[in-house]
Amino acid sequence: MTRQNAPRGFTLIELLVVIAIIAVLIGLLLPAVQKVREAAARMSCQNNLKQLGLAFHSFNDANKALPHGGRDGRPAGQTSQTCCNWDDSLVTTKNAAGQMDDRTGFNWRYQILPYIEQDNLFNTVSRTTLLATQVKVYNCPTRRTTALYGASTRSDYCGNSGTQYTSTTSSSSGNGSLDGVVVRADVPAVGLNQITDGTSNTVMVAEKWLHPKRHNADGGDNESMFNAGWDEDVVRIGGGTFTYDYNPNGPAVSGSSSRTIPRTPRHDSEAPQVVDSSGATVNIWNQQFGSSHTGGMNAVFCDGSVRTVKYSVDANAWSAACSRNGGETLSLDN
Repeated sequence: MTRQNAPRGFTLIELLVVIAIIAVLIGLLLPAVQKVREAAARMSCQNNLKQLGLAFHSFNDANKALPHGGRDGRPAGQTSQTCCNWDDSLVTTKNAAGQMDDRTGFNWRYQILPYIEQDNLFNTVSRTTLLATQVKVYNCPTRRTTALYGASTRSDYCGNSGTQYTSTTSSSSGNGSLDGVVVRADVPAVGLNQITDGTSNTVMVAEKWLHPKRHNADGGDNESMFNAGWDEDVVRIGGGTFTYDYNPNGPAVSGSSSRTIPRTPRHDSEAPQVVDSSGATVNIWNQQFGSSHTGGMNAVFCDGSVRTVKYSVDANAWSAACSRNGGETLSLDN
């Protein structure tokens, strides 16, 4: 009788070769998978903006004007405040009695809730519950998967307030410095019929510029998305230039690396991330649009169309797109 040979197993070299082949295949497939995921996230972001654009139009139809950008302060008869949101001194008493507090100064994200199928949230009596409720349409999935930070939410989209940022006390309603479409609550609101540059040429809402390491910390991402008052959490601008400390390889030390750029959309990786000489974070209020997408940022225009604006867009063309009444219409595709 002859003895049969036992089955031969893998040698160590053969096993290493198989592992190496698998690693190479994963390396080749990963970028493709990431591209597919980003394409899906970009499409979701564009759909969000489409819904916001439709809500703005529905709001305009019902109110003969677009929603405003909120304001700081309190109702008449209460002690005034100039920072940093809209307050009602009686909010606790009113809510406990089942009565809604005064929300006159809440910004556009609250005002359009009934037009994005969020009537119940709009009518929620408890301010605490309202501010802690996430609304998916207000966030870009490329940037983050959640917008709840402690007791309040954040949004990745801001209204276009024009080419210049105005203080909380400026009285201009758009014939001067407030030349965008989202203005403060205490000045006359802007209607679609006042967009003399053309609705297809004027930005309504776009993604905001925010460094990946400054979520819930940057000056434009540190307040409730419904009640941030009139500031960079709510609106952004597209004119002029911006000077800030910038280091492409990490946090910039304040005062050591000044950089001046036009207020055109930028990728989030270029957004301010500044520390002082001891390494402590310096809070920066940046006022322009931008996103986490590759190649360009999404925006919905006043005609309801959603477009991707390239990061290489001409500064004059972008400024013209953020002005509703400047008399200039320049192509964003140049």
